[in-house]
Order: sequence, then C-alpha cells, then structure tokens
Amino acid sequence: MLGRLWPPEEAAALTSSIILEYTGMNRGAQLAFGDRTAEKEQMERILAAAGRAAAGEPLQYILGYTLFCGQRIEVGSGVLIPRPETEEMTAMIIAENGCFSGTVTDLCTGSGCIAIALSAAFPEATVVATENAHAALRAAARNINLTGTSVELITADILSQAPETVPVSDIIVSNPPYVRRSEMVAMHRNVMEWEPHEALFVPDNDPLLYYRTIAAIADARLVPGGVLWLEVNEQLAEETASLLHGNIFESINIIRDIRGKERFIKAVRHGRQS
Repeated sequence: MLGRLWPPEEAAALTSSIILEYTGMNRGAQLAFGDRTAEKEQMERILAAAGRAAAGEPLQYILGYTLFCGQRIEVGSGVLIPRPETEEMTAMIIAENGCFSGTVTDLCTGSGCIAIALSAAFPEATVVATENAHAALRAAARNINLTGTSVELITADILSQAPETVPVSDIIVSNPPYVRRSEMVAMHRNVMEWEPHEALFVPDNDPLLYYRTIAAIADARLVPGGVLWLEVNEQLAEETASLLHGNIFESINIIRDIRGKERFIKAVRHGRQS
C-alpha cells in the first residue's frame, strides 16, 4: 500500500511506526513475532492509518503528535511539523547554556516546540513565544498546557509587530519561513499537499524578509552579550548572516547541521561579560 508513494525503506519504516503506535510492538518485536495477528480494533486502526499515509498524509498528522527534545508535541492540519534540524538547533542551545535562568524569546513558534523544549530544560528561565497563525496558536497553547511548561504565548505577526512587544531577552531564537517558492518543485508531496505553506515559503524576490525583521528585533531587544539563534535556508546562509553584520554583533557564526548543510546562525551581541 505505502510502496506506491514511498521508497521501500521509508515505506517499511512508516509501517513499523504505525504498528508500534497501535500495538505497542517495536521493530524488534515485530521481527521476532511477525506471525502474530493484531486484535480486530488494532487492525482496523492500522489499516486506516496506512491508508492515510498511502494518500500522502504525514505520519505526524495521522498519529496527532511528534517527539521533540523528549517532549510530546501535538500537531495537526495547519501546523508545521517540527523538523530534525530544528530539534538539532534547540539541543545546541540547551547544551550551551547549562542552568540558564534569563529570558528567551522564540519568534514564529508554530507548534511551540522550541519554546517548550527550552522551558523544560531551563525551568528557572522566562520563556516567551510569538505566533500569529490561528491553528498554530491553538496548537502551541495546547502543547504548553499538556507539557506543563511555563511559556508565555503572545499573538503577534512578526512582520508587523513593534519590537517592544518582545521582552528584553538574553536569547532570541527563530525558525521562520525560509523556503523560496521556486524550491517547491523539490519538496515531497506530503509536504506540499498537507503542511501550511505560510509557515514554509517566502517569495523568491524577497527571501530574507523575515530575517530582516528578526535582526531589527534583536537590535532593539537583545541584551549586551545576548545570543541570536536562527535556522536558515542552506542556500542563503551567507546572505542571511550578512544582514547581521555591522556594529551590533561581535561574532556571527554559520553552523552546519548533522548532514553538513549550512543550516544555523549563531550571533553574539557586543558586550558579553567575562
């Protein structure tokens, strides 16, 4: 069923994940006890989920959640599915900041995954998240409640909000839309037909519009010595970093992700205390 849309290895992985979700049997158990027959209700749910996956619906929407830095994040229609790259950046922030107790702001929070993970890792910190899409706001609010984390959720459109709506912050982090519309042709059907385009795509003639706004917000609201973290388009990392050059930051580093792509920018504002 899944082989019509997915390569064999991916189809097998999807099938295994669906079976795990509805039977509790992991991949090892499935291999060891492959001759077992699922109960009627389990089989109905497995077949229904497999049918949805075969139609291209992302597994995370089918199951209703994904895992992100150890947190269960609910996702559904209209909410961008958190990517491994975003989790990688969040893990870097957590690893670098130990017992952080300052203020961190997550711009374009989407499902709330970054803010929730940081709040869980830094229980003494003040964590603020901004978003303007209604479906994402609902999902973020629910995820904050379900995870029991202390995240202040602000309704704000990053492209029009005044910098003063963002608190003075020690860390500002953002994974804004950054995929150019001309890059749509390279994206899988399950992304193009199911995930919210407004959370993914930017015009080809102005692909850095979100980053210009974020740079202005960081200029106004990032404390001396504060750190700006960005997830960026791998093909536009240098151009994005160039927006930050000037008198604001003392260091601007482009960081490669686990696949070797220029995916993240870390910029430290002048004034870090020793």
